Amino acid sequence: MIRIGMVSWAHVHAEFRAKALSELPGVQITAISDDDKDRGKAAAQRHGVDTFVDDWRDLMTRDDVDIVMVHSENARHADQVVAAAEAGKHVFCEKPIATSVADATRMAAAVRQAGVDGTAAFVSRFSKEADRAKKIVDSGVLGRILLTRSFIGLAGIAEIGCPPDMTAWMSDPALGGGGAWIDEGSHGVDLLRWLVDDITEVSAFTANRHKPDLDGEDIAVALLRYENGALGEIGTVWSLAADIGMRNNLELYGTEGTLVMRATDPFPRVEVYRSGDDPLYRGWTTPHIEPDAAEPHDYGSWPPHTHHYKREVASYIHRVREGLRPFGPTLDDGLECLRVIEAGYASAANGGGAVPTR
Repeated sequence: MIRIGMVSWAHVHAEFRAKALSELPGVQITAISDDDKDRGKAAAQRHGVDTFVDDWRDLMTRDDVDIVMVHSENARHADQVVAAAEAGKHVFCEKPIATSVADATRMAAAVRQAGVDGTAAFVSRFSKEADRAKKIVDSGVLGRILLTRSFIGLAGIAEIGCPPDMTAWMSDPALGGGGAWIDEGSHGVDLLRWLVDDITEVSAFTANRHKPDLDGEDIAVALLRYENGALGEIGTVWSLAADIGMRNNLELYGTEGTLVMRATDPFPRVEVYRSGDDPLYRGWTTPHIEPDAAEPHDYGSWPPHTHHYKREVASYIHRVREGLRPFGPTLDDGLECLRVIEAGYASAANGGGAVPTR
């Protein structure tokens, strides 16, 4: 039995992942802690967890916890992850893993020193479309990547149905770290690092165009330089007007072909264009993606815990059982993402001038 202690229900993803965990055999949430005791006790009751711990520090040292999952406010991740590592627990942390490079560095160092596994919850890697895109890129059929374009955004935190307490702290730059750029931009940055290469330089602009009550940006655009010489761009928004209220689209342009990923369209798909002499693979094709059993391939109809959150935690638990380390995207991945995010904010504050990530 893999025993999990969950710290905080501040982020709604705690609910998604708890539901997903309940559908996996040999996994048990043994303890929950939350600064908001009413919220935490209600979560424990919903998920049949007998133990509610008043102080998260006490949860870290419990003998009946093997893994700590952290879903607190972004600014509170660092102390909790470090404490879990120092207690010898593997730790799974919601993205962004912190609100500063300094905190992310401290977290990554703590898990290395303790010899435990630290996982960053970059759930966008676990969509069927992202998985297919990764396989296609790794096959080499696109050739050398020259240029990338990413758009990822939401109608807004409240607009997609997040609870009021989450909306409040995510709108507070001290707790959330910023606005759309650190929130949705983090997903875009991680996917591009995973698919293409490390990002070494950023030029960015941020603005608030549609949410006057938000103390931060609702739109951001960044230009990127990759370590391998490719260039890219990321656009992100918290004021999106489109059907299900979210979009995650990606374009990769290579010397031998082009890939377009539409992970959150009403009909999600990956499209590939290749030139050449082989008529079977020339022009645009749409590689088929098999849906999971009892999982219709229609993003808008999926309960969150049966989409990429379930694939994420299922992969994580499988790797824990098999000892396949790392158990998922690492805290070092989270740190590298924060380097890009922080450089983007520094660039925006300086009128969009290019800022190195190191």
